[in-house]
Amino acid sequence: MTAPNGATVTAPSTFAAKIDAEEWVRAERALMEDPATYVTAQVRLEIAKAQAQRDAANTLAVYATQYLATRQLRPSTTREYRRLLDNTILPTLGAEPLKKIAREAVRAWHASLPSKTPAANAAAYRLLHAIMAAAEDDEQIDRNPVRITKASNAPVMREQQPAPIDKIAAIVETMPDRLHLFIVLAAFVGLREGELFELRRSDIDPSTGTVAVTRKIEKDADPNAVGACPECGRVIGPPKTKSGIRRVHLPLEFQPLLRTHLLAHTAPGADGLLFPGERKDHMSARYLHDRFKTARETVGLPELTIHGLRHSALTLAGQHGATAAELQARAGHASQAAMAIYQHGTADRDRLLAEKLGETVASSKAWTKLLGER
Repeated sequence: MTAPNGATVTAPSTFAAKIDAEEWVRAERALMEDPATYVTAQVRLEIAKAQAQRDAANTLAVYATQYLATRQLRPSTTREYRRLLDNTILPTLGAEPLKKIAREAVRAWHASLPSKTPAANAAAYRLLHAIMAAAEDDEQIDRNPVRITKASNAPVMREQQPAPIDKIAAIVETMPDRLHLFIVLAAFVGLREGELFELRRSDIDPSTGTVAVTRKIEKDADPNAVGACPECGRVIGPPKTKSGIRRVHLPLEFQPLLRTHLLAHTAPGADGLLFPGERKDHMSARYLHDRFKTARETVGLPELTIHGLRHSALTLAGQHGATAAELQARAGHASQAAMAIYQHGTADRDRLLAEKLGETVASSKAWTKLLGER
């Protein structure tokens, strides 16, 4: 057969039957109707082979590395994604070309995950889904094969229960004096551990009992990373989202405790840490956790965590009538239910919530005794 440019066109291979050869000729002549775009079957075959080689080389491991490098992720998020890839996803699927990863392979991988780690399994699934969704957007694959119903949600293994306020009082009484305010800010204001470690004297307004949250310590961050504190080796950065930057109120009943702490335990200067360590740099997490472990076991709450105190604070606020948006504002959460779009947490409302929390504390004999000693 002759091409539009006069060249002889031969089939890329012989045919088993004459009808197959005739069908190939008809298809080839249809392509020749546009001489400007026509390329021979041999050239098309070479192009297809080259594309197949690129597809084979574009494995999940290769694309996942590109995915992490091109996303604007926090250092801690990048490390967590890398850990999930290396430990959970890539050992099974990493060598597979993206276009060869089918739903059956994904289901088999997911079924092989250990049942004892549902939260980690869900996190790995979400990451794999996000990577393959990006590959679909980049037209590297035709359709995302990561589609398992409810696989992105981990079942709640143990429901977090708020701690009774009398038990919290007993914990405070058991902790060292320098940590009393730490527990109060976690249990009645709902600050995160990393936010508490990085609070400075200038973040506190003792006249109104307000606390400004603008920074936090990055959990498990590389001490050699850019931005690490040269004295303590910790990485200090803004909250994960803009919603994390907030100003919240301490209940009025705790303000004497706040003023006492500022005088007795805070590092000097406007930039002095609210909870300094022994050398006036950041307090050791080990120091806090060792003492908190002893205190929680003493009061009969061995499962309670520092983050559990935050849960208690937000539960109390909700019990006192805080709306979803007000809880979102006080907690520094980035999102809430759809109704939150039409509701607004305000500084005045936050102050009123703090007053309600304070009234609850004032009605507790355990807290009256503890706070009355100051």
